[in-house]
Formats: sequence, structure tokens, C-alpha cells
Amino acid sequence: MILRNAVPLLAALSGALATAVSLPAQAYDYPTVDRVEFVHMCQREHPDKPPHEMLYKCACVIDKLGEAIPYDDFVESSTAFYASTIAGERGQVIRNERVAKALADSFREQLGRARKSCFIN
Repeated sequence: MILRNAVPLLAALSGALATAVSLPAQAYDYPTVDRVEFVHMCQREHPDKPPHEMLYKCACVIDKLGEAIPYDDFVESSTAFYASTIAGERGQVIRNERVAKALADSFREQLGRARKSCFIN
């Protein structure tokens, strides 16, 4: 009798545990392609540093960003940030638009913190 009541309880507990364990991984998960593209871009920004060293440091940065920013927010804010660096009138449109500027500024802050914590100057 006790075993019959224990089986549904154990099944419910194991399901709840599996859900609780998987939530953080989903909350900070970025697609692999986006992670790789970010690391390659980061490495290109530091051509004077050893590639292997920058591989680890740049991977650290995207991991830190992944902990701090949900993926959809990362896409929006990083797009605004990199678009704001476009020279001339095209970039000026982004730099003058309030929402885009706020997104770019937020990403710049997060990126700076991530770089600092991963020892990238």
C-alpha cells in the first residue's frame, strides 16, 4: 500500500526536480552559432594578442553576457550597439534614436563588465 502511494509521489518529485535543474540552462542559453560568431569577432578585435589566449577570454565574455542578458535582449542590444558604430548618417540614425541609444548604452555597460571580469582591456 505504501509503495503504491510512493510511486506517483516520486514521479512528481523527479519531474519537478528535472524542471528546476533545467531552468538555469535555458535562461542563459545562446545558440552555439551566435557564441562562435561573438568569439571570432572578439578575437579579430585583438589581433595583437595570442589567438589561443583570446579564445578563452572571448569565450568567457560571451558566457558572462549570457549570464547577465537573456538571448532576445542580447540580440536587440548588441545590434543597436554595433549599428551605432556605423559612421555617417546611417549610424547617426541609431545614435539619435532614444530607445536604440538606451539599448546600445546598456550593452556597452554589460560588455565592459564582462570584458573586465575576463581580463580583456
